[in-house]
Amino acid sequence: MVRGLLLTLTLAVGLTGCGREAEIAELKQYVKSIQEFHGFNERVERTILRFDDPSVPVTNADIEAARNMLDEYAAAVNAIPELDERTIRNTHDLYQRAFEQARRLARDETGDTRRQAHSVAIGLRNLRRDIEQRVYPSLIVLLAREQLEGGEYELAWPEL
Repeated sequence: MVRGLLLTLTLAVGLTGCGREAEIAELKQYVKSIQEFHGFNERVERTILRFDDPSVPVTNADIEAARNMLDEYAAAVNAIPELDERTIRNTHDLYQRAFEQARRLARDETGDTRRQAHSVAIGLRNLRRDIEQRVYPSLIVLLAREQLEGGEYELAWPEL
C-alpha cells in the first residue's frame, strides 16, 4: 500500500514537472509573439505624436490610415493561437479587450476632421496605457516568477 502511494506521488510530481515546463515554454513563446508587435507599437506612438501636434495638418486619409492600422494590429493580436495556461490566457484576454475600447473611440465620426483625429488619438493613448501599464507588467511578473525577466524577454513601450 505504501509502495502504491509512493508510486502515485512520484507520478504526480513527474507530471507536474512536465506541465510546468510546458507552461514556461508557452510563456516564452507568447512573449516572443508579443515582441513582434513592437513595430505596431511604434506606429501607434508616432500616430499619437502626430495627431497631438497642432502644427501638423491632419487629413481624413490620415485618420482612416490610423483606424486601419488599429484594425490590423487588433487582427494580429487576435491571430495568436489559443493559449493553454490560464494566467497567460487571462493576460492575452486583457490585451484583446484593450482594442475594443480603442477601436470604439477611434471610430467616433462626430465632428470635423480635427475632432475625429482627437478621438483616434484618445483611443490610441488608451491602448498604449493598457498595454504599457497592464499587459506588459502582467507578463513581466510571470517572467520574473520563472527568473526570465529582461534580456531576450524584454517588454517595453517604444520611446520615440
